[in-house]
Amino acid sequence: MAGTVQRGESRARPGGPPPVLPGRLPGVGHVPRMLKDPFAFLASLPKETEVSTVYIGRRPIYFLTSHRLVRSVLTGESGAFTRGLVFEKAAKVFGQGIIVSDGEQHRRNRRLVQPAFHHQKIERYVEIMRSVVEERSSAWTAGRPFVLNAETHETAVEVLTRTLFRADLADRAAEDVKRAFPGIVAGITAQALYPYPWMEKLPLPVNRRYERSAALFHDVVKAVIAEQRMSSGQDDSLLGTLINARDEDDTFSEEQLRDETVTMLVAGAETVSTTLAWFFHELARNPQVERRLVEELRTGLGDRPISFQDFHKLPYTAAAINEVVRLHHPNWFLSRRAVSAVDLGDHRIPAGAEVAFSLSTMHRDPEVFGDPLRFDPDRWLDGRTDDLPRSAYLPFGVGKHKCIGDTYALAELTVSIACIARRWTLTHQPGTRVREVPWTTVQPANLVMVAQPRPGA
Repeated sequence: MAGTVQRGESRARPGGPPPVLPGRLPGVGHVPRMLKDPFAFLASLPKETEVSTVYIGRRPIYFLTSHRLVRSVLTGESGAFTRGLVFEKAAKVFGQGIIVSDGEQHRRNRRLVQPAFHHQKIERYVEIMRSVVEERSSAWTAGRPFVLNAETHETAVEVLTRTLFRADLADRAAEDVKRAFPGIVAGITAQALYPYPWMEKLPLPVNRRYERSAALFHDVVKAVIAEQRMSSGQDDSLLGTLINARDEDDTFSEEQLRDETVTMLVAGAETVSTTLAWFFHELARNPQVERRLVEELRTGLGDRPISFQDFHKLPYTAAAINEVVRLHHPNWFLSRRAVSAVDLGDHRIPAGAEVAFSLSTMHRDPEVFGDPLRFDPDRWLDGRTDDLPRSAYLPFGVGKHKCIGDTYALAELTVSIACIARRWTLTHQPGTRVREVPWTTVQPANLVMVAQPRPGA
C-alpha cells in the first residue's frame, strides 16, 4: 500500500522503479541543480509519486517526499535498512559511535550511553549550561555587531566540553575542538555529494582538511580520556559516566569511548548551535513573539536563574522551540540503505539502493502545516497539533536511531534562550539579508546581529 514499506519478492501489485527527476546531466546527474539551490531542488520533487530518482553522478538516490514513507523507513521492519551514505562518509570522524553504528553494535552502544542522559544527569548539566551561557553573553558589547551563529557555536562547544570532560581539561579541549570543526563539517558534506567515490581520495583542499581535522579531533579526545581515567574521586561528567558504564559486565573499549565522545561533540554542538541561531533570528523578525516569550520568562522565573525544575513553567518557550525546529530543522539531507529489494509506496527499490529524505523540507509541507514558512509558536499550543499525523513532525527522528541526546539538547536550548532573552534584545544589523545554506546542517549565512541591554534586566 502507498505510504508503507514492503520487503521481499512477493508484492500485491507490479510496482516499477521511481521516475527520474527531469534535468539530469551526463556524468554529474542532478548535482549542479542540488548545489545551486538545495531547498528549491527538494521542493521541486513531485509529491504525487512519493519517491523520485535523483542522480549524484551515475549513482541513483531515491528521494522520499511522503512523511508517512519517511516514518515507515525509520521505524519499519528491523533490518530493512541500514545507515546510509551520509553516515558512511561521517565514519572517518565518528568511527562506530552511536550516530553511525548499526545493528547489534548500535543497540549495545545505546544501552551503555543511555545512563549519561538520565534526567538526574540533565539536572546537573543545566547548572553548567547556565554558567557557560551567562559567562559568554555577559561579555557581549552593547551596540557592536557580531556573527550570531559563530557565537552560538563557540558557546555550544564550551557547554559540551564542560559537561563532557573534567573541569580542568575542558577549556584546553574546547579550543582544539573549535579549530577542527570547520574542516569536519565541510568534509562530510562534500564527500556525500561527490559524483564519484574516487574523488574522496583526490588531494583536494577540502579532503585534506577533513583528514587533518578528524585526526586532531581523535587525538584531543584520546588524550582527554587518558587523563580523565587517571583522576580519582567522583566524576559526574558525561565522559566519566561513559568510562564507568556497565551493562552485563560489558564496557566501552578505548576506541569506542573515543568514538562516542567525538560523536557527542560534533553532533551535539552543530545541531544545538544552529537551532539557537535561527531562534534569535526569528525572534528579531517577530517582536510580538519576543514580547510574549520575555513576559513568560519574567513571570515564570522572577529574578531567579533558570533551573531544570522551571522548564514546565515555560510552555510558550517550549512552543517557540518546537516551531524553530520545525521551520529550520538542521537536517536537510539524511539517508538509509536498503538491505534487500523493498517496495516504497508504489515503487520497487533494489537491494543496496540509497533512500534519502529531508526533514527540513518535510516540516514545511503546506498540506500539513498551514502557511508553513510563517514562524508561529501558537501552532503548538491549545491542542492545535492533536490531529497532526505522527509522521509529520520528527524533530529528533524516530525509531531505533532516534537522537539519544534529545532531552539534553532541549535543556540547552531552553537554558540558553532564558539566559540571553532576559538580558539582551537582539536585532539584525541594518542591511542584513540572512540566507539558508545547507551544509551538514542548515546554517544561517550573514546572520549579523546587534545586542542591546533589555530594559529592566
